[in-house]
Amino acid sequence: MTDSIHPPSSPDIISGGSHDYNRVFEKFVGEGEEGMTDIVGIVAYGIYKNAKREWAMEFRKSYGLPPTAEDLRAYHATWTPAQIQNARNSAAQVMTEYADTVIAAEEPRILREAVKGSFWPAVGTSMFSNLLYTIGLITVAIVLAWAGIDLLGLLSTAAGK
Repeated sequence: MTDSIHPPSSPDIISGGSHDYNRVFEKFVGEGEEGMTDIVGIVAYGIYKNAKREWAMEFRKSYGLPPTAEDLRAYHATWTPAQIQNARNSAAQVMTEYADTVIAAEEPRILREAVKGSFWPAVGTSMFSNLLYTIGLITVAIVLAWAGIDLLGLLSTAAGK
């Protein structure tokens, strides 16, 4: 994908020509399929693209024309591992702030849902569970009685010893 600011000869695109492929995305996100799950890296790459866009706009304002492929290569070279890590840290902070905002916005609704009408349904569920447990115990006692095992006699014998 190319930005509208730089020409199609930008090293940001993969082409069959003599242009180099800019591997900045892989520096932020990583290689392969597992890298695509690196949300912090993807947001950091967005921060990089925004900074690049601002740089290109300032370049155009200063020089009256868009940056050349050589200018873009020089810009890409300025993104050191420390700057990439700073962008990743900024992305993590942005994501944390966003999550806090969403949680704060949803907290009243979550609390209302948690408190709203939860007592009586819980009582009903408990009573039903106890009923099933009692039926299960009675069934076991009846099966043992049919098998000729005196459960009460065994219990009294065990208690007497």
